[in-house]
Amino acid sequence: MLTIGAAMVARSQIDQVTAISQRSTAQGEAAAEAGLALYQNLITNNRAIANYCSATTTVGDGCQGSTAWANANSWNRSATKITTCNLDATPLGIQTAAGRTDWVNIDDNDLGKGQYRLVEYTLPNANRTLGRLTVDGRSSNDAQRAGITRLQAEISIRPGGSSAAPALWLRLNGGTSDLRNNRINGNIRLNLSNPCTLPNWISTSNLANPANQSIITEPQAGFPTIPNFPSTPLPTGYYNLTNSLRSTSDNNIWGRTFPRSTDSPAADGRYHYLVDRLVNSGNQTISISNNSEVIFYVRSTIDITGNTRINCAGSGNTCTLPSSGSAGELTIYGNVGGSYGTCQEGGSGASQAPCNGSTLSNRQNTNTIQLSGTSRIRAFILAPNATASVNGGGSNDDNAFTGAMWVNNWNASSANSKIMLNGVGSYGDYLSDASNYDLPGISPIRSWTRLRVP
Repeated sequence: MLTIGAAMVARSQIDQVTAISQRSTAQGEAAAEAGLALYQNLITNNRAIANYCSATTTVGDGCQGSTAWANANSWNRSATKITTCNLDATPLGIQTAAGRTDWVNIDDNDLGKGQYRLVEYTLPNANRTLGRLTVDGRSSNDAQRAGITRLQAEISIRPGGSSAAPALWLRLNGGTSDLRNNRINGNIRLNLSNPCTLPNWISTSNLANPANQSIITEPQAGFPTIPNFPSTPLPTGYYNLTNSLRSTSDNNIWGRTFPRSTDSPAADGRYHYLVDRLVNSGNQTISISNNSEVIFYVRSTIDITGNTRINCAGSGNTCTLPSSGSAGELTIYGNVGGSYGTCQEGGSGASQAPCNGSTLSNRQNTNTIQLSGTSRIRAFILAPNATASVNGGGSNDDNAFTGAMWVNNWNASSANSKIMLNGVGSYGDYLSDASNYDLPGISPIRSWTRLRVP
């Protein structure tokens, strides 16, 4: 009887130890899952860090040495694209997250949720398309190795470029901006000297749909640059439409369809045209053929009034899109510092030059963009020196401009609350180096793998 009783006590103790161990293991697994979720949330909210490993000593073909979470406080924020206004996204916050390699409570107010610690975040391949996140978890009262659960999750990383492009991007390099009551149907991106404080001339009321659109603030650096227009002899696909006579210069573009029937595409498949200016106060058009990509390199001012239509088929408030294929795409680059040459001045009457009466600065830069009347434009405009404004049309007219406008400043010439810009497209649609300006895409963790704790 004593032997049987001792055996039963021993069996009960074994069962109790087993139950405790199983409970500890389950709590450890739950804690590790919670830790994974916390770091996934950190990476998702601050996608730039997906391209960097957690420590300088982390092994991985995609790791970049000194640029690691552990020393994020010394990062060049403009180069790494870290958003500095989110508490967790400050370099110090990222550095703190990388330092959580000792046990941390999931919830200080509920120790039953267990503890976690970061093992590492690494990039196993050189092209950084995959991130591996490893986290340990344990029960809060388990100081032994037996209850530790190690989980590893893989995160798919896509190069930047697929995010929606800002409908309005302001460089804010000198000059003044004011949106007043103007509304933008798309994201707004600002280059600010203090990116954590919105200036008083803009608010979320300037967004047409604040629930789904945002104002993105960045350090005052990192604005796209205009490409060059080649010098003569021009390669195939590049055409100089400038002229010393204003009438000829304007007639080369207005009332025309591009590409012209005699034009051939460049090596990139696009058609490139150098023009003096885009100025029209009448009811003329510039058409872009379906399935074609056309680029205008503008030497000086853009000033469109009246019932002018540029790359906007049809005659209604909205542009008519083709039933098959794709509508023609138009990109407009504004001159900076004479990169596209100088628009000529001089003459009078019929012999007047295209930019007669303009200052040298206005003949060598696209300093102003003005759209008014009932004009319609569908294009991407990049003019780093320009101050832009859109005004005109009826009180319910929200279709003056469709595409994206990236300029230096915005001047709301009226307090009109119409939608001035309708954003379409992604960064990749407008930039060949889109990943330099857009954050990488992150796929959510869908599964994890249990690893042995060494």
